[in-house]
Amino acid sequence: MNKYRADVIVTLKTGVRDPQGAAIDTVLKRTGMEEQPEVQVGKFFTVNVSAENEEAAKQKLDKICEEILSNPVLEKYEIKGFSQV
Repeated sequence: MNKYRADVIVTLKTGVRDPQGAAIDTVLKRTGMEEQPEVQVGKFFTVNVSAENEEAAKQKLDKICEEILSNPVLEKYEIKGFSQV
């Protein structure tokens, strides 16, 4: 069994209200740090999985992302930095 590691970024889908992002936007505008901020708040995970091969690891990781790490109705996920460890 091989071990694989990936970074997963989970963010809200386009059109879904992001109150945390909006609050940060307000502070950035009020302090004059940024005139037109577009902050989007999300979650970052580093996940290790065991699998026979890379394809099986990617399928396993997709299932983890869809069923555990994100809410597919509101959120989307992106897998970055996939590698064997």
